[in-house]
Amino acid sequence: MRPLEILLSLANLLTFFILVIPLLHRIRWVGYFVLITVLIAGIQFLVEGPRWQMVPAYALAGVVALVWLIQKFAPAGGISGQMIGNRFGFGLAIGIGILGLAVSIALPTVLPVFKFPRPGGPYQIGTVTYYWVDTSRHEIFSADPNASRELMVQVWYPAKGSPSSVRAPYITSAM
Repeated sequence: MRPLEILLSLANLLTFFILVIPLLHRIRWVGYFVLITVLIAGIQFLVEGPRWQMVPAYALAGVVALVWLIQKFAPAGGISGQMIGNRFGFGLAIGIGILGLAVSIALPTVLPVFKFPRPGGPYQIGTVTYYWVDTSRHEIFSADPNASRELMVQVWYPAKGSPSSVRAPYITSAM
């Protein structure tokens, strides 16, 4: 996990405990930690960039902020009073929250962001791409009966580089 992702996961965990443990409701400033969690989620999204593994963490930060707003600004006999009075609903909410926390921490941990190591050694790396068409054989997995077999190959090889050499992208036409 990246640093801001770890910080977001910890913030989600702390805000969950703040909302669940009634004693922490009495400390006035602690509730604003929910807003800090949403801010951390936004900063992580902008600085490190979003990725699908973090969607549960973003959603959890949003849901926790919504629950905090309901608890903070709803009238005492309103929605929050009904939710707290219902033990089954409260227990279900805690269970879903724990499951959400587990998923939001497990996904980025199990499926981390990887980085290619910088190539080393005395040689630069050259690449060439070939597009081959075998006109002697027909493609059997095509709707077109006249289609020929096609193969795209990219080869990387050690090369003597110079500062004026053209740099090739790792993936051509990625979009």
